[in-house]
Amino acid sequence: MRKAVITAAAGFALVLTAGTAVASAKDRDERRVAVPAAPARPSFDLEIDPELDARFGPRRVNATQAAAIVENAFPGARVTEAELDEAGGAPIWEMKFERNGREGEVDVDATTGALLADD
Repeated sequence: MRKAVITAAAGFALVLTAGTAVASAKDRDERRVAVPAAPARPSFDLEIDPELDARFGPRRVNATQAAAIVENAFPGARVTEAELDEAGGAPIWEMKFERNGREGEVDVDATTGALLADD
């Protein structure tokens, strides 16, 4: 009889411990922050000169963000090419785009995101 009571108590403790572990794991999963997926490959041609890339290092505005700036500034535009360049010693993105069957070009400041010139 005593052996049965000990076995029952041990079984109850095992179930209680397992249930607590499962509940804790569930809570931990719910608190986990979702990590965004890696950015998709841009839908335009991208050219980055390794020397400029090394000289300027990480830029506040990347090519994808610069493309979005251009497409927002020119409704209906679709960026086709982006090239890292410099103007006045600062990094810029030279952006080529198509809009209404015509091609255009605009520079985007890679530090501020400002449009610099358009043709």
